[in-house]
Amino acid sequence: MPKKEEKPKEESEEEEEEDEDDDGDDSESESEEETKDDKAKFTPPPKAEEKAEEKEPEKPKEKPKPFSVEFKGHTEFPPMQAPCKIEYCPTCGLPPDFCQYGPSWDKCKPWCMEKHPHYYPELSGASLEDAKKTAEAAQEKTKEKELPGGKKKGTVMPHVYIKKLSRGGRKCVTQVVGLEGFEIKLDAMAKLFKKKFACGAAVVQGDNGQPDCVEIQGDFGEEVIEIVQSEHKDIPYEKFTCSEGGTKKKGKPNGRQ
Repeated sequence: MPKKEEKPKEESEEEEEEDEDDDGDDSESESEEETKDDKAKFTPPPKAEEKAEEKEPEKPKEKPKPFSVEFKGHTEFPPMQAPCKIEYCPTCGLPPDFCQYGPSWDKCKPWCMEKHPHYYPELSGASLEDAKKTAEAAQEKTKEKELPGGKKKGTVMPHVYIKKLSRGGRKCVTQVVGLEGFEIKLDAMAKLFKKKFACGAAVVQGDNGQPDCVEIQGDFGEEVIEIVQSEHKDIPYEKFTCSEGGTKKKGKPNGRQ
């Protein structure tokens, strides 16, 4: 019997191997497509710096603008039917909208905030109590005094000067200057000197801006200090200065007897 040919088996085996290779290629291509899809779908989270850049910075709030009035000519306003009443500041004497340009703005600020807040919208968030405290602190300052025009003048420490002046040859007059600096009434001290010394004593007005003084008819120095300190014990001895020499001007008017 002739043997059967085995060629078709070999062909079938080759076909199976080819089919297996095709299946492997298909699976590899499918896995590659899946990985590509996964990569396309995956999005990494944004970094903190990128998030900070994405947020827009907050804009600061605009401060209220100061009060201003649009200029108009006098012909554009209606005719006046009655006089305008203007309230002036009790501290500086200026209109309320001009207090900020005056010499004592810290003292005027509480009054402007209470009475005329519409002139100062920039002070809408300010504390009224703090403004009052600063005004009190400004008023308590005694080292410097404000003169008209905002000029400052240093205060002089109180001191009593006792001057002995000759009048008409041997006669002597004693002048006591500076008692007002210690809040001592000159009229009361003149009466006291007159009673203690049994002589004439009066208050004399100062010439050319000089302070008033108590003028005693006689030669007294240490006696004046003793009397003043007996009535006002809080005044130390160092606050008195005695000086001699000079003549009393003739015709100088005497004051209150």
